[in-house]
Amino acid sequence: MPNTDQTAKLPVVPLAAMSFAAFVYVTFEMFAIGLISPMARDLHVSEGQIGLLMSVYAGLVAVVTIPLMHVTRKVDRRYLLIATLVFLLGGIVLQATATSYATLVAGRVTAALTHGLFWSLVNPVAARIAPPGQMGKAVAAVSFGSTLSMVVGSPLTTAMGSAIGWRAATWVLGAAVVGALVMLVVSLPSLPARPPAQQTGAQATKSAIPSLVIYLVLAVMAIFVTFTYLALLVEATAGHRFVPYGVAVYGIAGLVGVTLSGRLVDARMIRLNGIATATLVASGIAGLLALHYGTGIGMFAVIVVFGIAAGALPTVATTIFLFAGQRNQDLVSSVYVVTFQVGIASGSALGAATVDLGYLGGTLLSTAVLGALAFTVMATRSRSLLR
Repeated sequence: MPNTDQTAKLPVVPLAAMSFAAFVYVTFEMFAIGLISPMARDLHVSEGQIGLLMSVYAGLVAVVTIPLMHVTRKVDRRYLLIATLVFLLGGIVLQATATSYATLVAGRVTAALTHGLFWSLVNPVAARIAPPGQMGKAVAAVSFGSTLSMVVGSPLTTAMGSAIGWRAATWVLGAAVVGALVMLVVSLPSLPARPPAQQTGAQATKSAIPSLVIYLVLAVMAIFVTFTYLALLVEATAGHRFVPYGVAVYGIAGLVGVTLSGRLVDARMIRLNGIATATLVASGIAGLLALHYGTGIGMFAVIVVFGIAAGALPTVATTIFLFAGQRNQDLVSSVYVVTFQVGIASGSALGAATVDLGYLGGTLLSTAVLGALAFTVMATRSRSLLR
């Protein structure tokens, strides 16, 4: 029988190192969210071009992740994880020293090259080093870092960027990456690559996964078409000085969403996906009203509701993907990661188009429309296939 001793201690230091690495990676990915205006001014480009960096980043992740996983399939996982942070550090140095838009793009591209590789490795590694029977705890410990990045990382970089400049804030983030690197080098054991598991049962999930892919792309687009330009929405209604507070409120609301969904999702996964997308629709409509009437209080209320839905979505969507592909979860997880990044890239690009056309409200309108389409796919197609 397998050992399920719950008294065995988790390897706290390597898990903390990976959690911290997840924190800095996501913080860098979302760096421009609250600093669009100063970055655009300094580099003499439009705010839409800065926002488009989200699309460049996510799009590259979507394209290179699966090929990189194949090329590196025989490499020790310890060295591979460390290498992803080296690339992240290189991207940070380029961003911190950028005096042109091209250099900034180069920095984002450098970090994005191994972003998907990092996320394809970190949870399986956490599960592998965990004591028997404590895989869930280990994965949750790592995931905490990415959640915390939304609550602390993004608001903190926004606040630092406003106080000391976005380049200096980037250097501070770089120091944090060095800390994560040192922790990984010191604490992470050698983890030789394992051959891939047999992909049995693929036929059982074939009919469910395509509809879930469509659902996820639409839902993630609904979030990022607005989230990417959250700072502009706060500026337009409450004023620039409230931007850090807006990002912080979004992060806290997201943490509430993660917590609530995590408690309920196993028993209500289909219903919670429907609730999350319906809430995005309501947020988009309410946000349009707040923007039209220029009410900062109203926009902050929208951010709370929007943040709860956005925070819940990754948990409920991941759960439903793994349920649909439970006999082939490695393959399904890869599909999920790439689909999520496609959604980020597409949503950010759509937001950039509306902002550059001078219609900021188009971000919120898109959230409502895309959320409604995602809800429809889940209710009319995915739901019947998952029963």
